Amino acid sequence: MKFDFDTSRKSHAQGDVYLIPIVAIPAEALAQPVEAEAGKLIVTHSETGSHHIVMERPDVKMFRGMDMFRDFLLIENNPATLEHLRDHHTHAPQEIQPGAYLIQRQRQPSPEGWQRASD
Repeated sequence: MKFDFDTSRKSHAQGDVYLIPIVAIPAEALAQPVEAEAGKLIVTHSETGSHHIVMERPDVKMFRGMDMFRDFLLIENNPATLEHLRDHHTHAPQEIQPGAYLIQRQRQPSPEGWQRASD
């Protein structure tokens, strides 16, 4: 999938996820929407339940990317909040401005190859 970075907007890092502004969501990704779970778009999944999420609403959409480390987020109209669902040692919520973003997840090596970083 091809996309161009948007250097006019700020990137956001929260724990093991990094949101990088891009000009537009690639057409191939638009055909692969991600469904919300209980009203939440899970930006980064955690085995312990301390996911990084954005609340579902009509103008916030998430799309599958090219592999398990990269997906896409589209925020239209109004800012959205990136939240960390954990009661202790949590990351502060971040306001994410409207636009398209590449979701880049942290990875770690394992005997089987690269995998998503775990809690």
